[in-house]
Amino acid sequence: MKRLILVLLFLISVSTSVAAQPRLRVMLDFFPNPNHVPLIVAQRMGFFTDEGLEVEILVPANPSDPIKLVATGAIDLALTPQINLLIARDAGLPVIAVGSLIGSPLGGLLALKENGIENLADLRGRRIGYSLEPLEPILWRTMLASVGVDPGDYELINVGFNTVLSLLSGKVDAIGAFRNFEVPQVAIAGHEPVFFPEEEYGVPQTEEILIAANEETAAQNERMLSAFLAGLARGIAFTADHPEEAYNQFLAAYPDLNDELNRRAYEITVPLFSLGARLGPAQEWDTLRSYMLRSGLIDHEFDVGTLYTDTYLKEEKE
Repeated sequence: MKRLILVLLFLISVSTSVAAQPRLRVMLDFFPNPNHVPLIVAQRMGFFTDEGLEVEILVPANPSDPIKLVATGAIDLALTPQINLLIARDAGLPVIAVGSLIGSPLGGLLALKENGIENLADLRGRRIGYSLEPLEPILWRTMLASVGVDPGDYELINVGFNTVLSLLSGKVDAIGAFRNFEVPQVAIAGHEPVFFPEEEYGVPQTEEILIAANEETAAQNERMLSAFLAGLARGIAFTADHPEEAYNQFLAAYPDLNDELNRRAYEITVPLFSLGARLGPAQEWDTLRSYMLRSGLIDHEFDVGTLYTDTYLKEEKE
């Protein structure tokens, strides 16, 4: 009888501990894709559980939703591009970056070599397709100006989200694209892509996917945020050290994504994950903020120190 009581007490203790684990709602920036492998790895391999945390991964109905939902407290954390975070802060939303998933830019302009485009200046007199306004026209204007091509020297066409189709059909001569998705997509279709990375043509360094929290409630959830970032950092480290096993974990969660395009996208992305989930330096934030202010993407010159915090990240070991 005593042994039975001890077993029951143990089981109650375990179930109480599991039930007591705090739950964090994290929303992706887009539908699941290879950009999210370390996050999925951390969830499936129990890295968050090891930190005493249960993580629920949510998929947005619209890519513009995550930053708005985290600002209102409807979710706890949101994955979002650095540029989007600055625009949100400029609009008065109380959001702050607490960590990073991909610390490098992915965007740029994509053309086809078969159309006689080898250098960015070859886009003079051409048609350029874009999806997001006013962001993309401003970025492409910056890039083209860096090689002496003025706004009147090319035509911008809003092609919606049919960017690759518009390029391959000849509707436009170049499109805004991600180096880890549309570039291999074009190559798989049998064409030779020519990609111009935005950061090499006048656009400041940006972080492609940040972890954003509600500034007003982050301090109240310090333990949960620290636990999440510690688990994510382990997921990133595992992905860097064991890329094949990490990708298999991702495919186990999303078997429908097991194709050549996602495989190539993943291979391009692996070196770009932010080790330690650490954010970029203050100087990069300041440079990006100044650029966005000059370009009219934001109107307010707020203190860079209010945009992000390292408070919840573990210190790097010497």
